[in-house]
Amino acid sequence: MVATAEWVPRERCARGRRPLSVCDCAALPTIETQTRIVILQHPRERDMAIGTARMATLCLPQSRLLVGMRWDDDPRLAAALAEPGRTPILLYPGPGAKDLLAEPPQGPVTLVAVDGTWSQAKTLVRDNPILQALPRYAFVAPEPSHYRIRKEPSDEYCSTIEALMHALGALEGEPAKFRALLDPFHAMVDAQLAHQAARPLRRFRVQKAAVDPR
Repeated sequence: MVATAEWVPRERCARGRRPLSVCDCAALPTIETQTRIVILQHPRERDMAIGTARMATLCLPQSRLLVGMRWDDDPRLAAALAEPGRTPILLYPGPGAKDLLAEPPQGPVTLVAVDGTWSQAKTLVRDNPILQALPRYAFVAPEPSHYRIRKEPSDEYCSTIEALMHALGALEGEPAKFRALLDPFHAMVDAQLAHQAARPLRRFRVQKAAVDPR
């Protein structure tokens, strides 16, 4: 006899694309920005239930989420970077990156953020010269990450939505305004942890193993 797990698919929210049991859409604020935001997401992050990039775009009307690996010939990114009167900048650490919190650029900008694990984000930047050519900004998070359901490589790292909160606060001079992004983030983290703690043991059904009748 072989015991196999019976998988029961969970209903998902059409807006947030998360299971209804941990949906956080009720906590989503709407925050207008002068800054345009483009989030480039690694394809492997697209269906991650605990990702925050889609959550951020639902909160920020002036943002856009694009999924892919190659961006040098993408007309959507090219149009965003060429918007008149705006300087495009890349939010990504590395040699030559300016401290965004201490030296934010002046005037309207288009903020390009990369979403994925640190290895995935490194690959996206490395393989796309169009991203390497952008003025680069970074910062050390001024507070520990609240992302208790995914371990960050170091205490100063943070999730995408937390990074945008800090970056937009610096760019627009209103740090308190963008802390509202933490409301759905905290709701998601709390719901995920509660779901994990209350998750019952998997149901099993017994199936007969195939045997040679001889």
